[in-house]
Amino acid sequence: MESVHAYRIAVPGRPGAHAPQSTVVVYRSEETTPEGLAVYLGEGGLRVAVHGAVARFLEPYPEGLGHPYGYACPLATD
Repeated sequence: MESVHAYRIAVPGRPGAHAPQSTVVVYRSEETTPEGLAVYLGEGGLRVAVHGAVARFLEPYPEGLGHPYGYACPLATD
């Protein structure tokens, strides 16, 4: 089974602000969640766990984040 080294994450804009979503590239770290999912790290300290096509943002949350989930698109695999 292939493992993913990097994802492009769609970070939703703040609800009610009509802010557009942004995208961030995250890379697999050595860290895992208590559930055993790999933790991916991105610019500005962004930390996510990915399950399927869903990125779950981990604390500390990025400034202005208004939703705990984003869309994950794989970029690089083994």
